[in-house]
Amino acid sequence: MGNVEKERHATWLELFYDLVFAAAVSQIGINLHTSNISITAFLGMLSLFFPVVWAWIGVTFYATRFETDDLVHRLLVLLQMVGAAALTINIHGALGETSSNFAISYAAIRVFLVIEYIRAGHKMPAARSLANRYAQGFLISAILWLISAAIPIPIRFILWTLALAIDVTTTILIGRKHLHLAPNIFHLPERMGLFILIVLGETIFDLISSLSGHKWNIESTISIGAGLGIAFSLWWIYFDNIDGSPIRAFREKGRIGVYTTWLYIHFALVVGLAATATGIRDVVSAAQNIPLSYTSQWLICGSVSLSLFSIGIIQLSIASAAGERKVKIWPVYKFIAGLAIIAIPILTIRILPLILILIITIICMIQIILDLRHHPHHRIF
Repeated sequence: MGNVEKERHATWLELFYDLVFAAAVSQIGINLHTSNISITAFLGMLSLFFPVVWAWIGVTFYATRFETDDLVHRLLVLLQMVGAAALTINIHGALGETSSNFAISYAAIRVFLVIEYIRAGHKMPAARSLANRYAQGFLISAILWLISAAIPIPIRFILWTLALAIDVTTTILIGRKHLHLAPNIFHLPERMGLFILIVLGETIFDLISSLSGHKWNIESTISIGAGLGIAFSLWWIYFDNIDGSPIRAFREKGRIGVYTTWLYIHFALVVGLAATATGIRDVVSAAQNIPLSYTSQWLICGSVSLSLFSIGIIQLSIASAAGERKVKIWPVYKFIAGLAIIAIPILTIRILPLILILIITIICMIQIILDLRHHPHHRIF
């Protein structure tokens, strides 16, 4: 393709598809909120996040390489949406009584994706090698997920881990060998951004809906406003820096490292954003005259810090791919802010919920000011 890349945008079908997975991400966050907040609960959240988001990105990677919109493709996507809906329904007990149904749902999504790749390889001889290799790797993974449904816990979860490892390895190794069929420079960043936007939207929706019956007073009103301020700040500093430079660096220079970093750190960002919603709900609903518990401190501070660190790494990868050495100090402010926030639970500082969320909001808002000051597109100061 050379230096010429066709500009592409998300289709209505892709946006429709995103909504189902956004519901799944939201359900995982709700599970964390309704359970006893602990390290075990958070690790359980992570173990469900990865297969859910990986199922979404599998379809996204297919769409960004093969621009198809025929009847069979629409039917296959619809079937994958049914599988995603089943995945969402079974999330609540996915690490227990409904884990077998969760495994079957994921396997179904993968099987329909395999059919998509087989069709693409048949129709496009130039992409046959890539399509067939993807189909083989994903089919092996799907078979392992199906087998796991008949295997007792905890061996079932070992098979899940092996299947996901095969999925990830297949994507990295095959993508490296087919630079000419790398993801679209315009389409993939937009798809990642839209998914982040939908997760942020679900964050705000869940925050408002969960607090609709909450008793309103000055403290809760300020806390909700501060929580929305955190979401707004994270939206600002992420969406002001969407760029396809890492994909271009991978396609034209073979820089797999910067591209892989940019891509996979988005998973950490999605986790951080969803956990931030749970953390904000926990802070707002807590007794405002009693210092926040340390587990709740770790949840809100850890999730916001994870989001800031993820955005900082994304910005660094974009700057590195574009060769913009002068702006590399700018993303470092995200790391400083993340460290400042996570220092609160590390130092076991006893602090009231309202004071804590205001501190976090101010730190996040400062990132907007720094963004306005240093961003190459709008240095207004």
